[in-house]
Amino acid sequence: MRNKVFIGFLCCLLIYACHDEESLMVSLGDNYINNQTNVALIDTISVQLSTVKIDSIPTSESEYLLCGSYTDSDFGNVAATAYAQIGMPTAEIDDDEIFDSIVVCMHYSGMSYGDTLLPQTIQAHRVIDDIEPSDDYDVEPYLYNTTDKRYNLLPLGSKTIVPKPNFHDTLTIRLSDELGLEFLSYLRDEDDEFESTTEFLDYFKGIALVAGNENNSVLGFNADTSFQIRLYTHLVEATKVYKTYSFKYESASLNHYNKVLNNVSGTYLEQAVTQREEIPSAETNNCSFLQGSLGYTTRLDFPGISKIFEVEYKNILYKAELVLKPMPGTYSNNQEELPQDLLLYYTDKKNNVVSAVSDADGNTLYGTMYYDEFYNEYTQYVFDITEYIYEELSDGYVDPEDGLLVMLPEADYGGTLDNLVFDGRSLANYRPKLKLYYVFYE
Repeated sequence: MRNKVFIGFLCCLLIYACHDEESLMVSLGDNYINNQTNVALIDTISVQLSTVKIDSIPTSESEYLLCGSYTDSDFGNVAATAYAQIGMPTAEIDDDEIFDSIVVCMHYSGMSYGDTLLPQTIQAHRVIDDIEPSDDYDVEPYLYNTTDKRYNLLPLGSKTIVPKPNFHDTLTIRLSDELGLEFLSYLRDEDDEFESTTEFLDYFKGIALVAGNENNSVLGFNADTSFQIRLYTHLVEATKVYKTYSFKYESASLNHYNKVLNNVSGTYLEQAVTQREEIPSAETNNCSFLQGSLGYTTRLDFPGISKIFEVEYKNILYKAELVLKPMPGTYSNNQEELPQDLLLYYTDKKNNVVSAVSDADGNTLYGTMYYDEFYNEYTQYVFDITEYIYEELSDGYVDPEDGLLVMLPEADYGGTLDNLVFDGRSLANYRPKLKLYYVFYE
């Protein structure tokens, strides 16, 4: 309601103010406030950027499985391993069925990072540990990017490909015949290992997709029923009868997660070690960083915002905008390379993720991306943080230890390597801005 009153009041004021264009824009230090009403934009309050590395990111809620490795100039050597349980099929095996082959298959999500023009090897390993959250995470039963589960070092199978995730639907890797014969024998004999899902998962913990020696990219696959092991058999009758038994991943009853780590030795991000410390953009080549499953986020502080209280003139703050720009040269002239959705979270002096910032209607606040497809210079994200500024100023005190974190949506943080490098330079055309729109009146 307050916003509507302000906007209505503003419209009336603009009728009087618009005839004097010079009075529409004043800066914080100016004394130019005439006897009438003035609409002013204040954008001289500094926005300080820094990079924070979140200690662990939940990845078990993701819609994707990530596998591979590549080297990035900013984020170092990035390696992703996907872990997933599979369920057992409901099957009646004929005593005369003959084993043909066994494979693991998965559908490409269309997502990839790195160079997909070079060969890549993916290995399928049998997991040794239960793919379950540890007892330490009873309150938040997640598996994280840092969760470590052991797998048998001898792969069940491997495949070297030149990936084409936008042209091929499915990747299939043949597994060892020994495993296939074992599955067929247990199914045929109705052994205890196949009596229920619990017994099966105790016997076969799951599959780990691991980057092999030849890797230049990380590939994304769908975490749904398309991820499965298929057992192929046949019967010899008048003609051959071919049969298939599918061991599928079921999101409602089974677990999966992505282990994602990086080696940042020799990069600016080598300084970002724990979540409690933020690295100012001045120490990272005037940049700050954001990336999904590795947990990098950008912290925002407004060190001069308390100076607003020093303004002596009567005023109404009717809008506050935060403007952040990607660093030129860190992305090609392609809108799809930039994250489409960004949001803000409250944070404290320890860089804890507190809660999402909301708009005046209580909805989660997302930034709006404006993409400059012609000059590739004016691309920016704009957040309407009017309600946030109201809250900060409401009691006449701004806590200098509180700030904001820029983050991807939760699902993207745990299942993508989407990234963004923000421009932290002090030049007017590039610097991050807090734009405060005021109505000054007598």
